[in-house]
Amino acid sequence: MKRAIRDKAVPIWSHWVMLIITAVLFVLVAIFVDLKPVVDENFFFSTSDPGIRQTKKIERRFPSQPEVILAVSSRDISSQRYLSRIQKLTQRAHTIDGVNAVKSLTEGPKSFEDALKSPFWSRLLIAPDRKASNVIIFMEGKQTEKPIQRLQQIVHEMDARDFHIHTAGPPYVVEMLRRSLDHDFRYFTLTAIVLFGLTMAALFRSVRLFVGMLCTCTSAVLLTLLVQSLLGHKIGILTVNLGTIVFIVALSHLIYMTFNWQMLANRAHRLGKESPNLAQDAMRMTFPPSFWSMVCASLGFASLLIVQAKPLRELGFGGVLGTVVAFACAYLMYPTFLRWAVPRKSKIVEAEPTHSFWSRRFGLLSLGIILLCAALGLGLVNVNTDPSLMDYFKPHQELRDGLEFVDQTGGSNPLTLVVSASNGSLLNTDAAYEKMWRLHGALEHEKDVGTVISLATLLAEGDRVPFSFLISYEKMMEIMSQPKYARVAKSFVTDDRKEAVFMLRMIEARRTEYRVDVVNHLRAVCRKYGFKADLVGGIYYLQGRLAKLVADSLVTGLFWLNLLFIVIAWVVARSVRGAVAMIASLTLVPLSMLGGIGWFHVPVDIISAPATNVCIGIAIDSMIHLVFGVRRAQRDGKKGWAAWVVGREEQWRGIVYSDVIFAAGFAIFVLSDFPPTQRFGLVVLAGCVIDILANLFVLPLLGGAQWKKRD
Repeated sequence: MKRAIRDKAVPIWSHWVMLIITAVLFVLVAIFVDLKPVVDENFFFSTSDPGIRQTKKIERRFPSQPEVILAVSSRDISSQRYLSRIQKLTQRAHTIDGVNAVKSLTEGPKSFEDALKSPFWSRLLIAPDRKASNVIIFMEGKQTEKPIQRLQQIVHEMDARDFHIHTAGPPYVVEMLRRSLDHDFRYFTLTAIVLFGLTMAALFRSVRLFVGMLCTCTSAVLLTLLVQSLLGHKIGILTVNLGTIVFIVALSHLIYMTFNWQMLANRAHRLGKESPNLAQDAMRMTFPPSFWSMVCASLGFASLLIVQAKPLRELGFGGVLGTVVAFACAYLMYPTFLRWAVPRKSKIVEAEPTHSFWSRRFGLLSLGIILLCAALGLGLVNVNTDPSLMDYFKPHQELRDGLEFVDQTGGSNPLTLVVSASNGSLLNTDAAYEKMWRLHGALEHEKDVGTVISLATLLAEGDRVPFSFLISYEKMMEIMSQPKYARVAKSFVTDDRKEAVFMLRMIEARRTEYRVDVVNHLRAVCRKYGFKADLVGGIYYLQGRLAKLVADSLVTGLFWLNLLFIVIAWVVARSVRGAVAMIASLTLVPLSMLGGIGWFHVPVDIISAPATNVCIGIAIDSMIHLVFGVRRAQRDGKKGWAAWVVGREEQWRGIVYSDVIFAAGFAIFVLSDFPPTQRFGLVVLAGCVIDILANLFVLPLLGGAQWKKRD
């Protein structure tokens, strides 16, 4: 191809301006944007969420501090050697900045024998099989990064074969989540972008196009991060993947624009009519389908704004912003690189369209795809949106092993029940004490419940004091509310003696029901024994609510997206049959993806759940570009199936190449050590395959095939 085909109307240095803009954006992001993901125990919800409000009420009424549990196993936990090492571990834990208090066999009970006899200390510190004891570390403040690092150092130094330390507790789990997200954000996002770039370079074989695509997509990501930061939005548990999503949204526009640019150059070369504004022609040709793709993607992310789960709302806001920014960057920056580049001859791109392959209707193949998607769709009933806490971490690793051990020896996930007597009576009487003990025992016998600590165990500990029978339970509570006893009673009963707290550690390994159902069952147990659960809080309850919201978002989000897509499909297709074909083909994507997730028992957590939305966005993008290709063929005089043949011949490379690039980029997430990130990558990878099949085979068959003719 002659160099003369390059656009002459634009200064040759314009692409350098775009590279400078990208460099400036990079500097601004490095200076002003905090790239560390923000993750804490309550980040999953906004302050207006009912679950958070209940949890905050509990924290105000019953002051307590987050705790880290060190379960230390040994052959003989009563030996002097073991107890001396527990004492050393306790003392070293006290030296950590941010640690408020430590309880263990050597700090709390008078002795090991005293702990065994105590209804309070035995539950709090000793495992049921007496093969391990707990060191409970109470943290202060929400900045746990440095205290957890120091604690891990101490644990690694003191861990031994007969003194094996297993770590759990909300501050520890949250810090591990934050580290995993931070690692994936810094390494896998960058690696995915590099892999996107290498795939682009291999497919287009042009350094100038490669530089242009990388510059444009990177600018879109940087500008999105910068604007999001200026608006007060920080990087959260879901928006860590926003950079990758924005990158591929921008890249999608560029791929189709590039193929149209090559096609127009091809056509001009064959006809001997070179265009002086080839990049502008390609931009004008690609703009309408790109615009509608941007609208659909924005609406898809906007559907997340109506859900209560804060991470999904954050992703919805960032997705809408990123989609608009990606569209703007694609059409303001990339055309300058197209003007700089020179179309190259390619047998694939420049061959005369014989239609020998794409003129076939592929009826049996399309039917097979539809039946396969329908069969996969049956797995929808098995979709698990409330996975175990263990599913967030890889098996046979230190973190997962520690959680599992603590889970087996008393539960790993905290749940708090605030109860009051059904008849409104006070809880400082002998009768109330007996009723609380019966409720306590009933809760301990529930299969999903591990350790239970309550006002009943605290009062039972008071009963062990000599001559305690001379003291009423009211007086005992007053004594335990004094500074001398660390005001411990205030953590278990309100000043008016009408509400008491039950602190449960829930067992994740035994759970076969959704957390919200387990909590509702525990409420029923409280009612059975003469109490009502006024408030429920804790990580266990919040995770249960989050799982329900994720499930609801999958249903409501997809419903509204499909409803809006019906209108857009009608506008784009301009025919009833075309719109129905687009809707039916798009339905195959979430149906097969979510159904496949159900069949293969893939946990749908808060991080991997948006993968479906990403794949739907990719499918809609490909679909709209194909339909606009069909409409161009119709304007050129083609009708019916012939128009679909021409449209498919024109756009198949953009559809296949874009999906291949997306799949290659997301495939890198499979190498992550963080299972939710792995699942996100795998689901998108599978979705890209479904996108190609649905758009290139099913959609043309439904939209334009002549049913009376044979293949």
